[in-house]
Amino acid sequence: MSYQPGDRYTAVAGANLSGKRYHIVKLNSDGKVVLAAAATDAIVGVLDNEPKAGETAEVVTVNGQGTFRVKAAAIISKDAFITSDANGQAVATTTAGNRVIGRAVRAFAAGEIGEYIKANEKY
Repeated sequence: MSYQPGDRYTAVAGANLSGKRYHIVKLNSDGKVVLAAAATDAIVGVLDNEPKAGETAEVVTVNGQGTFRVKAAAIISKDAFITSDANGQAVATTTAGNRVIGRAVRAFAAGEIGEYIKANEKY
């Protein structure tokens, strides 16, 4: 096991993540990167490449600093708390217990890649 300092994490992709850059991810039981499937998942961060299964996945962690990009599943308002839907896409949340990856810097539409300020917390 290696230590990875900073705002990035790399691990093996546990599924084909082609076309999934800027989707929200978690680690499966084998420690491999897969799409988050619920707002309550133990979210690791946002995918920053498009690996196939077995290739290296590059993840921007939720506990870092600054801003990053995420793909929206629905309209997200400016300053909304952001979590994952069942497909690893960003949705707004106000539900207690949901994992939050950050807050929207500005409003963005469904299907759009939007910017968020990173913050690892529960709503």
